[in-house]
Amino acid sequence: MQQPTRLLVGAALLTGLAAQAGDYPDPVQAMVLQGARIEAEFKAPGGLQGFAARFRGQPLTLYVTPDGEHLIVGSMLDGEGRNLSQQHLEQYLPEPSFDDHWAVLEKTHWVADGPDDARRVVYVFTDPNCPYCNAFWQAARPHIGPELQVRHLLVGLLSPTSMGKAAAILDADDPAAALEHHERHHREGGIEPLAEIPRELQRQLSEHTSLMAELDAHGTPAIFYRDAEGRVRRVIGMPPEDRLQEILHPGSGAEN
Repeated sequence: MQQPTRLLVGAALLTGLAAQAGDYPDPVQAMVLQGARIEAEFKAPGGLQGFAARFRGQPLTLYVTPDGEHLIVGSMLDGEGRNLSQQHLEQYLPEPSFDDHWAVLEKTHWVADGPDDARRVVYVFTDPNCPYCNAFWQAARPHIGPELQVRHLLVGLLSPTSMGKAAAILDADDPAAALEHHERHHREGGIEPLAEIPRELQRQLSEHTSLMAELDAHGTPAIFYRDAEGRVRRVIGMPPEDRLQEILHPGSGAEN
C-alpha cells in the first residue's frame, strides 16, 4: 500500500541575496540567509511545519520535520498524486499581478525576434552570457513567425563581459540580426563585447536592470507573457516543458 503522503525534494540553485530576519527553525533560517524570503507559515500534513517562500522571484514550499531539525524543499503529494504544495502556494502565496507592467515593458528598448505584426508577444530579460537564456531562445525558435514575437530586454549581470555584449547587440546596425548571431554562436562566446559603452546604451541597460528589480525578477531569463485569460504571468529561469508550451505555443494565450 502506498504511503498517504510522499515528499519529493526539489533542487534549488542558491545564490546570495538579501537576508531576511525572522524567528524560524534553524534549517529555515539557513535558507533565509541564502536568499529565501518567507512570506507565510502554515500547518502542513504529517505534523510538518510549512512555509511559503520566494527564492529568486520563484515561489517555493518548505516543510520542516516535527523535530525542527530538518527541511524538505519541494513538492508534497498525497496518496492520489495530488500536488498539495501547489495548493499551499495558491492559498498562502498568490502570484502578484503584473498586468499594470505590460505597458511599461512595451516602452523598453527591446530587441525583437519575430515579425512586428505577430499575434502573440512575449518579453524576456536576457543576459548574453546566460546559458538558460540561450536555451530559451533555442526553444522559442520553432515558434517564431506570424504567431509569435519574443522581445528581448538585454541586461548585463552575470559576468564582466555581459554588459559589453549587451551593448554590442543594441549598438549594431541590425540589433535583431546581432542577437540571432550571438545566440547561434553562444557556445563559442557569441558577439564581441564593446570595449567602451556609450552613455545612452548604459542608460538603457540600467533601466532594464532597474525594471527587473521592480518586477522582483532576480534571475535570467525572466519571462513575462499573457496566459489564456489575458493575465500577465512571470517565469524566472528556463521553464519546464508544460509552462514552456503555455508561453510559446500558438494559441496558448491571449493576443498581445
